Amino acid sequence: MQTPPLLNVVLRQKETHTVIVLAGVMDRDSVPAFTAAMAEVSRAGAAAVHVDLSAVAFCDCSGLTALLTAARDSRTEGRTWQAYAPSPAALRLFTLTGTAGILLGSGSRVSGPDETAAKRFEDRSPASPV
Repeated sequence: MQTPPLLNVVLRQKETHTVIVLAGVMDRDSVPAFTAAMAEVSRAGAAAVHVDLSAVAFCDCSGLTALLTAARDSRTEGRTWQAYAPSPAALRLFTLTGTAGILLGSGSRVSGPDETAAKRFEDRSPASPV
């Protein structure tokens, strides 16, 4: 019996951009599926890439690194790149690491209980004593 993939990756071509839909777990074992999709999009010469994160159940530092690398490489190659509709798990990771603005666009405003944690991370200030 074959184990189902941890991360399901679907490419959808729209008129003005390519959408990569991610569903499942983004960790060191599953990130190569996303990386392969990004390489395919790059080879195809897509002008814009949108990454749908609404069904990402878990994302660790490997997944975060893959997303940041994809964003950086796409922008370096002149391609617009933006993640959108982050799941609660993905949004929490982006908020805690201060990467929401990079991945979700500079106009993104993250608010809620994790906003203070994100600000503290960005400032590198120590947490207040409990």
